[in-house]
Amino acid sequence: MTASRFVVISSPGMHDTAASVVSMLRKKHNCIFPHYRVEHTRFANGEVVMQIPETVRRQHAFFFHPLQLPSPSDAIITMLLTNDALKRASVSGITLVLPYMSYLRQDRKDKPRVPISARMLADLIESNRYVSRIITADMHADQEQGFFSLPVDNLMCSKIFAEYVVKSLACDVSDVVAIAADLGGAVRTRRFARGLGEVQVAIFEKRRTGPNQSEVVSIIGPSVEGKIVVIFEDMIDTGGTIRGVVASLKQLGAREVFVCATHGIFSGGTEEKFASENVRVFCTNSIPRDESYYTRHASWLTCVPIDELFADAVYQASLVGGSVSKLTT
Repeated sequence: MTASRFVVISSPGMHDTAASVVSMLRKKHNCIFPHYRVEHTRFANGEVVMQIPETVRRQHAFFFHPLQLPSPSDAIITMLLTNDALKRASVSGITLVLPYMSYLRQDRKDKPRVPISARMLADLIESNRYVSRIITADMHADQEQGFFSLPVDNLMCSKIFAEYVVKSLACDVSDVVAIAADLGGAVRTRRFARGLGEVQVAIFEKRRTGPNQSEVVSIIGPSVEGKIVVIFEDMIDTGGTIRGVVASLKQLGAREVFVCATHGIFSGGTEEKFASENVRVFCTNSIPRDESYYTRHASWLTCVPIDELFADAVYQASLVGGSVSKLTT
């Protein structure tokens, strides 16, 4: 492998993560990838203006992009524009590195006259034939990989969280119960529980009452009385479901409750609600925020970095015969 075959491109918001990945590629895998930062300006009417800062002709671009910033819809447009710019700059191919993928919650037609937004996102990405692969983390549902015709590497953060929780709790795993906040998260939670050491698993059954609204119906599994309970979720948006589950667990006698979520979206004043209710949360940096954010919310929020996981994935994806599959199980 030669350094000139690959380049890392990053959008605003992902510059620090991409730089960290490039540094780890050099230190851990002895690979030197150039890193070019795309900056966005705007016309007076809000249209985005961007340009690739260096030549990328005949190089394969690993394009790091935040699909949440500045908003999910704006992020999709800037991603498509950058993909087009890379194509017109004669890259040999594009691997989209999207730690968080927006619009994946809308993955089926559950009401009349609604879109399947996750499938539409796949169609938009695949409209550029130079996009050959996607690397992401903890998709809302594993089967959404099937919406794409191109390879999708869905990295699992359960192992990272499990290692972090074991070190943080410093307790016997027999005192721990892993909880899925709904039936859809059962597989994800069982995977997480194996990383903790085969702890017991329980599942909350909830009823969706509206967008970002739900109510807990019942709990399936072992008693949580006197136990340390760890909830594992793919994301926290407004946090209503999670906070309801935490309150229910405390009423059922749980000794302590911790929440692990790969994607901390935290919309609409969610931070203040978690802080006021004293809910301890661990999330990754899949949605980029500066260090001051975590300092302000240190009383309840801890960041678990996933830069090394993505560095390993980029390295394997750059190799002929490389395998990312060990990072997706």
